[in-house]
Formats: sequence, structure tokens, C-alpha cells
Amino acid sequence: MDVYVLDASALIELHRHFGSGIRKLKKLALDGRLKLPEGIYRELQRRHDKLFKVVDGWSRQNTDVVVRIGTVHNLAFELARIEEQYGERITVGGVEYRGFWHSQAGQKAADGQLVAVAKVLGAIVVSDDKAVRLACMLEDVSCIGWAEFARKTNLATQPTLPLG
Repeated sequence: MDVYVLDASALIELHRHFGSGIRKLKKLALDGRLKLPEGIYRELQRRHDKLFKVVDGWSRQNTDVVVRIGTVHNLAFELARIEEQYGERITVGGVEYRGFWHSQAGQKAADGQLVAVAKVLGAIVVSDDKAVRLACMLEDVSCIGWAEFARKTNLATQPTLPLG
């Protein structure tokens, strides 16, 4: 069974497109198949009240939803290595791209946490961020966008209308 590590922007897009349907993800969260790095959790807490309430509810029912960096073996080491490698710039085939720290959050960005948590847990990152996707590719970590995640989890399934 796949485990997913979600970016804040992916959760925001899912909430924007599917509204209360995002509550369907509760089963994944309670089954331990949905993870949020602590930095993503804090970002949601600061900026997205309604969405944070949903996510906070999941984390209260299953404390493993929020991944605390210091509590998982080898995660702090992996995070430091990944941020050192991809924080400032990411080089792919001799072409340089902006790294994690070029986002609005700067060096406080939780992008490195996404990649590190997924790498250590053997999970799939859900993000459309270019730097995250490139780092995942280079680290051999599976990464999908929010739309593919919605398809895989049946969030995107639309009810059929009766003919007539």
C-alpha cells in the first residue's frame, strides 16, 4: 500500500478543487498512509484555517500523520544532506535550476522535509513544485502532482448524471 507525503500547496489545491470532499482522505490518514512533515503542518496552521482544522483532526486521531524530524531514525541526517544538496540550486544534466530556498519561505521552506521524509519512509511525494520534483528525481523518490493523487485516491471521481 502506498504512503503519500503531501506538500501544503497540494493540499491547498485539493481543498480548492474538491472542498469538503477532501475529508475522504481521512481514511488514508488514519491508516497511516498520509504523512505531513512538521514544517508543512506548521505552514497550514499559519495560513489556512479551514484546511488546518481538517488536517489537525486527522493528526489528533493518528499522531503519526505529522512526521516530527527528530523522532524518525536517520531523518534529521537525510534532511540536512538533502537541504545542503538542493537548497540553493539543483543541477540536472549540467543545467542549473533554483533550489528549495528560492521560494517565498526562503531557507524556512519545508521542501527538503518532503523529500527527506519520503526517502526515509519509502513514500511518494505529492507536489507540483519544480524544485521538489527535480530533487525527488535525483534522489530516486517517487513524486506525483496533486491531480494524479486525486485520481489515485478517487477524489476526482465525479458522480454520474442520469440520462434523460
